Amino acid sequence: MKTRSNLNRKFLLSATLFLLIVNFSLGLILTKESTEAMKEQIGNRMLDVSNTAASMLDGDVLRDLQAEDADTPEYKEILKTLTYYQDNVELKYIYCIRDLGNKEFVFSVDPTVADPGIFGDPIVYTDALYQASLGRPSVDKVPYEDDWGRFYSAYSPVFDSNGKVAGIVAVDFSADWYDDQIRTQAITTIVITVISLLIASVILILVGVVASKRFHKLYLELNALSDGIETLATELAGREEIEGYELLHPEENDTPKDEISAISKKVRSLQKYMGVEIAFVRAQAYKDMLTGLENRTAYTEYIEKLENKIKNKVADFTVAMFDINGLKQINDTEGHDAGDVAIIKAADILRESFPDERIFRIGGDEFVVILNKTGAEIERLIDGFIKRYDDLGVADKKRPIMSVGYAEHDPDTDRFYCDTFERADKRMYENKKAYYEQFGNRRSR
Repeated sequence: MKTRSNLNRKFLLSATLFLLIVNFSLGLILTKESTEAMKEQIGNRMLDVSNTAASMLDGDVLRDLQAEDADTPEYKEILKTLTYYQDNVELKYIYCIRDLGNKEFVFSVDPTVADPGIFGDPIVYTDALYQASLGRPSVDKVPYEDDWGRFYSAYSPVFDSNGKVAGIVAVDFSADWYDDQIRTQAITTIVITVISLLIASVILILVGVVASKRFHKLYLELNALSDGIETLATELAGREEIEGYELLHPEENDTPKDEISAISKKVRSLQKYMGVEIAFVRAQAYKDMLTGLENRTAYTEYIEKLENKIKNKVADFTVAMFDINGLKQINDTEGHDAGDVAIIKAADILRESFPDERIFRIGGDEFVVILNKTGAEIERLIDGFIKRYDDLGVADKKRPIMSVGYAEHDPDTDRFYCDTFERADKRMYENKKAYYEQFGNRRSR
């Protein structure tokens, strides 16, 4: 009996230690992954604001503005647009930047009432700002400091009619606010992990009291512990049903006959389950939470792959741009919930129209579809998309209208992905302009 008791204690100690390490490791990994996902989400929100503001500015006008134009209608129109965002969006500052070349940047239009940036005054250089000057929207990964404080900023290029960067819209968010969001996310995850560890410890101690008599009870308590881990993972991931549930709850006929084998099997199940959870958290970083489509992070990575294909002369794709007309009016008149419904409807129709293609939501109301098709097949798919909108219009007179523009990659003229993208974007805005000229701000035909 003494030998069996010692053996039970050793197994109990080993199982307890291992499970605590597994639980603690899961907490650390999920803390890191959820923090990174939070950073990605905040960065995308910042880019949504800067991209939307940039899309509302006239690049030709912004390019030619000088300090002495402060009283002109053109200057005031840009100032009015920026002031709207300054007053109605949760941000610190919004302003326009001019690129002087050689990585030198200065203020152009700043709607700040108290202590605005003076036209021509230098701007603190960041890598994200430089990326925007090359035509790629970007957000700071680390904070910078200037005369107004510490900030993380999002930068979006404003293009002129020739497709060149005419200026940059910058949106500043307080570094203290940003760090607070990340810190709160990390603390919440850590607290849940610590609580889980404490619960697990208490359960294992209670199990240890009776383990000397019946080692089998340890296996039963481990089932309860695995349910606790499942609950923790559910709260962290925000899901009601967990993928890989069967890893924690194997079929009864798969249950080992002896207690030691049962514990070993349970530990292996927890290891596999932890892998499932980590894979899920990583997948969330590439998913747009509102529509379920791929988000800007996934879009940026896919563009990098396309750039390599373009460089190696093996690229063959088409870029299609889609933009919801009148979304601002929907938000203003019916509320942002109605605007979200319009975005979700648009995403659903795009998903139905292009079931085999990569679809990305890159801004508040902007979508990009990258198709591995060209020629007549593209026209067929676009026509199918338009028909779905027409069919939807019969049943739903409040449907959102979308502008569309697409361009096929031309290996003879397109040196970079942005060359193809800009043609598609330009055609989409031509389509949008034609819509507004015909229908004004009405939401249905």
